[in-house]
Amino acid sequence: PTLGPGDEFDALGFASAADTGVGQSALAYAQWFQAKATRRLQRLELRRAKLRTEGDWSSVPKQTLKALLRKGLPPEYRPEVWWSILGCEAVKLRSPVSYQQYLEETVDAATSATIECDLPRTFPNHKKFRCAAGRGELRNVLLAFARRCPAVRYCQGLNFIAALLLVVFQNEEQAFWTLVCAFDALGVEGYYTDRMLLLRADMQVLQAFMKVKCPKVAKELLRLNVDLMSICSEWFITWFAKSLPVSTVLRVWDTLFFEGFKIFFRVSMGIFKQIEQQVMACQSFDAVMERAKAWPRCMVQHNELLKASFQGLPYLKRQALLKARDEAMLRIEREDEERQKMAEARLAAAKSRK
Repeated sequence: PTLGPGDEFDALGFASAADTGVGQSALAYAQWFQAKATRRLQRLELRRAKLRTEGDWSSVPKQTLKALLRKGLPPEYRPEVWWSILGCEAVKLRSPVSYQQYLEETVDAATSATIECDLPRTFPNHKKFRCAAGRGELRNVLLAFARRCPAVRYCQGLNFIAALLLVVFQNEEQAFWTLVCAFDALGVEGYYTDRMLLLRADMQVLQAFMKVKCPKVAKELLRLNVDLMSICSEWFITWFAKSLPVSTVLRVWDTLFFEGFKIFFRVSMGIFKQIEQQVMACQSFDAVMERAKAWPRCMVQHNELLKASFQGLPYLKRQALLKARDEAMLRIEREDEERQKMAEARLAAAKSRK
């Protein structure tokens, strides 16, 4: 998003941070990137003019579309393209329950209370969520999603995803259906359900792949006894929405919504490639943990992160990730069963002593 000196909000509606180091970097980078952005807009408009049906990006050859999305979407076309590549219109039309009907259904008090608690914490630096009407839209999307997906209902992290979709679409119902379709396409229900089994498995998969793709960082984190779960779980749970600068998150989502869950791993390793020197300079567990949240939040140079995540990480195969994920899930389930048995044995022993 472009931001002029002295503007109170940027083009997306986030409060200006021009007086901070990161804000100044973002402003300088946006100005430097403008020429590239203009060329990419022209390229996308040429391709758009050739669409058989207006707004139907699914007709574009897969490799052509993948290349366009990796270059990043112009903000004015992002809603149209995301809506199309995620197949939102078809899902909305096929659904036996409309968005309005989801809103009319009741949600359990605990879920509703948790959502209510998280509303004021969600992007308070955005003008939409500073007012009751904007927070009301976010409440509606999250409550409707809780009814649509009873296995999850609500989990902290979904608020940032839903809020950013509202920022992009500026339409409550479209934000809801995009959340539903992206959630299903990514297959991430297991990040948010009891025991977070899939999330724990993916942290193990990330660790295994980092040993090959980012060996220096992986070795150093292991030496310092840093668990990736403590750094990267937020990246996966919020789809980077709370971890990277918003302009960078949107570039990531352009690829995530088309290429799928593999992008979580690509971008995570891209981040570690970008911060390798900072990690190596830390020398202690505490030093890593103190800086871990700040590192990705400074990554305003979205093009460089995307290059590190794609060109810097060749041959990351979906099948290899899926195989490693299945193995990790089995391993974790066995460990959980063993832990449960040991806990039950200790309880039985304690009872017998009484």
